[in-house]
Amino acid sequence: MKEDSAGDKALKQFADLMIQKIKEVEHDWKKPWFSPEGGGGLPQNIEGRVYNGINLFMLYLLSEEKGYSTPLYMTFMQAKEAGASIIKGEKSFPVIYWNFSVKDKNGNKISIEDYRNLSEDEKREYKVTPYMKTYNVFNVSQTNYPEVQPEKWEKLKSQFVPPALKDEQGMYTMPLLDALIRERQWICPIYPRESDSAYYRRGEGCHIIVPLKGQFDTGESFYSTLLHEMAHSTGEVGHLEREKGEVFGDSKYAKEELIAELTSASCGKTMGISTCIREENAMYLKSWLSALSQDPKFIYTILSDVAKASAMIQEKVYGMEPKLSNDEKFLLAASQGDEDKLKELKEAGYNPSLLMIDRLNVNVSNNEGKEAVSKVFGIDFETNKTAEMSKEMVKPAEITMNI
Repeated sequence: MKEDSAGDKALKQFADLMIQKIKEVEHDWKKPWFSPEGGGGLPQNIEGRVYNGINLFMLYLLSEEKGYSTPLYMTFMQAKEAGASIIKGEKSFPVIYWNFSVKDKNGNKISIEDYRNLSEDEKREYKVTPYMKTYNVFNVSQTNYPEVQPEKWEKLKSQFVPPALKDEQGMYTMPLLDALIRERQWICPIYPRESDSAYYRRGEGCHIIVPLKGQFDTGESFYSTLLHEMAHSTGEVGHLEREKGEVFGDSKYAKEELIAELTSASCGKTMGISTCIREENAMYLKSWLSALSQDPKFIYTILSDVAKASAMIQEKVYGMEPKLSNDEKFLLAASQGDEDKLKELKEAGYNPSLLMIDRLNVNVSNNEGKEAVSKVFGIDFETNKTAEMSKEMVKPAEITMNI
């Protein structure tokens, strides 16, 4: 009997972790895929390299299951090079990647880099065989890194604290997603309107309809729903070209719904939003469990599509920063304590209005953020004024769109 490869064992471990999560959701379908604890940001290693593909979602799941405070990981050697050590008894988790074996008809090997530099005629002399490799990582919580590198740790973990901003109505707001809708920068039009449901219309004239934010119980629910429909739209011809079912309930439809569910969960986690399964998709949970139990490789197929869709959404969303209004830039920079960006705003002539200072008081609870604003703009939070500001001098707040 052939022994399972390290890649097969890793996929089995991935499938087991996913099965456990789906069972939790099946038991309580209102339970979020990822809890709000642990912040946001992309899973990455200690050197700042972001994990991609299937690894991204699985490291989110692992952080969730183990209760890790940040999705920050390192190999044994990376910990050693940083002067840290692994806590006794802690176990590693596999990360997978693809490598390639390149051989000619005589069995002579060359590297994949050398193969790529060959002419098309020369390439025909070689056979390229992909194979899966693994390496093992530890979460920073499994090490003494925070103790031996306290300053670096404080700086690193601040990257995983997403902004928690509220709009004028006190609902959670994501300025980058708001700007994406406002500036019509998504791959199809998004129309927020009074509606009983959200949906993606396929084919010619494709578009997304989403109810107004005020129709949802929370702002998070609005963005979660929006991300789900955006995930569906990534699969169209000319984009990721996923095969989709035509009838609600068939296997292809169920697979596409799982991709949309997990893409929304993954993007939401990155942005600091907790997403829950759509009520109508709860019926698919048993079929998803069955598929995972019968063939662990099913998870690779699904999460490969999830990774591509998530990357497409995140690239568009995080590319919206130049389109933000100055007020939106101000609140985001303040919430992150980003003194450099605050200085850029001031040098460009921006001066926060009293309304924005009031919103700042509501939105920014951390001392670091308020200290940065006070330092750059000279704001006295006791009086809600700056040294150069009076009510007569206050500029009107920039108009932003209420979704």
